[in-house]
Amino acid sequence: MSVDLPPSSTDPLDTFSVSRDCWPGGTLEMWRGGARAPRPSRVFWPEDEAGLLAVLQEASSRSVPVVPYGMGSGVCGGARGREGSWVIDTKRLRGLRPVDEDAWTVRVQAGVNGQELEDRLNEQGFTLGHSPSSISCSSVGGWASARSAGQFSSRYGVFEDMVLGLTAVTPSGVLRLGTHGDDDPAWMPMLLGSEGTLGVVTELTLRVWRAPETRWLRGYRFRTVEDALDAVRRLMQSELWPSVVRIYDPVDTGIGGKTRPKSAHPKREGFLRSWLKRVEKLDPVRRRTLALPLTLPGFVNTVFDAMASGCLLVVGWEGREEVVDAAVPAGRAILEERGEDLGSAPGHRWFESRHAVSYKLMPVFERGGFADTMEVSARWSSLPGVYRAVREAVRPFAVVLAHMSHVYPEGGSIYFSFAGKGDQRTYTALWEAAQSAALAAGASISHHHGVGSLKTRWASQEVGAAVEGWRAARDRLDPVGIMNPGRLFVPTPPSDAGPDPRLHEDDGLMRCALDETLEARAERAGHVGGELMFPWETLPAPPRWLRNHWEIGWSEVSARVQARHTRLGRGPRSAVGPDLRTWLVQQASGAAHCTVPVVPDGPRWMGRAKVDHPWTVARELLRSDLRPSVLTVIDGWLHVGFRGPAAAAFGALCDRWVRGGLEEVPYFAAPRPSGRLEACAIDDPRIVAVGSHHAARRHP
Repeated sequence: MSVDLPPSSTDPLDTFSVSRDCWPGGTLEMWRGGARAPRPSRVFWPEDEAGLLAVLQEASSRSVPVVPYGMGSGVCGGARGREGSWVIDTKRLRGLRPVDEDAWTVRVQAGVNGQELEDRLNEQGFTLGHSPSSISCSSVGGWASARSAGQFSSRYGVFEDMVLGLTAVTPSGVLRLGTHGDDDPAWMPMLLGSEGTLGVVTELTLRVWRAPETRWLRGYRFRTVEDALDAVRRLMQSELWPSVVRIYDPVDTGIGGKTRPKSAHPKREGFLRSWLKRVEKLDPVRRRTLALPLTLPGFVNTVFDAMASGCLLVVGWEGREEVVDAAVPAGRAILEERGEDLGSAPGHRWFESRHAVSYKLMPVFERGGFADTMEVSARWSSLPGVYRAVREAVRPFAVVLAHMSHVYPEGGSIYFSFAGKGDQRTYTALWEAAQSAALAAGASISHHHGVGSLKTRWASQEVGAAVEGWRAARDRLDPVGIMNPGRLFVPTPPSDAGPDPRLHEDDGLMRCALDETLEARAERAGHVGGELMFPWETLPAPPRWLRNHWEIGWSEVSARVQARHTRLGRGPRSAVGPDLRTWLVQQASGAAHCTVPVVPDGPRWMGRAKVDHPWTVARELLRSDLRPSVLTVIDGWLHVGFRGPAAAAFGALCDRWVRGGLEEVPYFAAPRPSGRLEACAIDDPRIVAVGSHHAARRHP
């Protein structure tokens, strides 16, 4: 090789170790003695950007496919080997700097293990707030590549919301974005979620939070999934911002015994469980335990449905103790209208086992079956229909259960779990039925697992003509096409998204034209009995490093491009490749439309105070775990306002925390500065971790 390349190996043991990820389809294939995963020809371990760039440029000159590889925890075949390819193993990119305690940021390289990062942050009194079930076997670079979401996403956001700066190496050179440099920031949403098809993310700057002072967890029993969904929707649209929200459907609740009362005959049941465990250890029994039921999935689903009754909701808040104490009573009032309080045990039981699922799938393969999961997302009004449609589609192929987590003001994610007969044809038919049903019901086909090679056809259908945005980016950054080819998107027949679906009042969304003024949007929101949740002057919202992570400027975006009506953002925080919404708007022929969050009428509170250094005070209020609906400075006066059932309680906290106190004034939705804004307390306006001064400046 003519250039100075980083350490590498062609040893079969090394190339085999990076030939597959945790995609259950690949595991089933291997376990049943089918075709082995395609074997790479060489694996590289770059230790810096220069070495990585050398590999990519050499591969381009030879037209050798390159597959980036983190820790192999992906479940969609995104890091699956390619015959004759070169693999970039990022595990030696392990730089991890101490937390910047002024900016509340941490700079970390892509190969760092997720649990190692969280442990180091905890030692310094901080948390990232990102807690996927795979945290101990996944890498920071993998999180960025697939637009990961953790189990506390309802409070801390999904991973892309935490990214303030990013460095990526592409065959065309190095990109430094956000807080990392001055390259075109439009590349940020393209690289996040690109799954190695545009380049390799090498380093990120992430916003962090103080480790929570307290954590409150609870379980509630609801009669139906619809009742639980309605309670959770109201919780999120009340701006109470819980950290954990998990609804287990009746089958999942019943199988786990999550709401089962204590037995009247504990000794008898204890003997039965002990006897069953002894029988289970007999090898002939163990190998056949799942064989019969999984050949009759329709019958088993019917039995489970008949036995199931009620569903469990696990909910929790965490953060500063005073803020949690103010939010919990308002949240409980909503939950206890229809939910039965089960106490703290279900919540703490979940918390202690929240990462265990990543290690429970292999026994199913050992015993003659397969196990897999599928996560989709949709608006509130669509979620019940998506839940029913996917379950019905999957019933002939596998036992199916579901839970719903990752919820936001405009909707949430359903996470389906499947167990079926260990047969490749059954597995393929299941995925065909499940993904097609999700698309037809109005969902996005991925919320946080990404696309990989498993979902390419359905991802291409969902993205439609906007796939040209990804292709244009690929042609620019990877003109030879060596980066993880065959992943994310594949050619599909041209299709039209059809008319934009009707919005339901439960969705908390309003459709508007992209060129509509703030005043016009605010007026229309008032006509439907609410106000804009985030009144940005123009759309989309500012880049993530200039706003708070919960401030979402738009959700769904629709426009005509290449004579086809295209709609993106079918479900909140979709992980179907890069975020192409801005590209779609820029390429639109004619008017483009989007949906924006709207808050219904309800309690309001606002106060103001004349304080020294008002932007510093505003930043500290945000860092106290409060999320004001209004936080701005007008002629030296700090204005802070809250909406929802806890508005007065949050205002009382601010009154105590702001030196000199706040005088209560009539609430108004969007106070506008009448003069020049005060000088910033932070020199670099891009470093705004945890929404410092610039988030409060959203009304220029």
